[in-house]
Amino acid sequence: MFFSLACAALSVPVGVHLAQTYGLNPADGGALAPLTVRLAWGIGVTLLGVGFSAAMWLYGRCYVARLDLDETAHQLHVYTLRFFGTARHVYDVDDVVGIRRHRWRYIGEDWVDAPWYTLRLAGRRLPFILDAPGGTLHRQWRYRLRGGRHRRGKPPLPSQDTSQDIL
Repeated sequence: MFFSLACAALSVPVGVHLAQTYGLNPADGGALAPLTVRLAWGIGVTLLGVGFSAAMWLYGRCYVARLDLDETAHQLHVYTLRFFGTARHVYDVDDVVGIRRHRWRYIGEDWVDAPWYTLRLAGRRLPFILDAPGGTLHRQWRYRLRGGRHRRGKPPLPSQDTSQDIL
């Protein structure tokens, strides 16, 4: 997250510099490039840095850093990433629309197994993203969040620790 902020902060002055001086270097021809070319380079570089930072901000709002299940209040506490720290969101367990596991993606010429979950909640447009190896979604939680329904006839595991940080 900090790297994306640094990219945004550095892309603005570099974009302004390119818009003012592109073409003056001997390798570029030694003559100032036309205004449209300079503006295209300046705006393009600036948008790359700011766009990268905006995309990381959006990803941080979906990526779950910590997940707690409060069984007494029947609430789900979701902690998402921010540029500085985490943000806590509280939802009722009944708001869980679905949990889906994703794995085995074909990338280029290789199969990659990097399992992750999407957690969909009612009233939320984008799903939360949970990293499976990070341990944010225990098997017991998946059972309870599905309303006690077993998947493929598997019984739930005994109770486990109900909080685990992946940061």
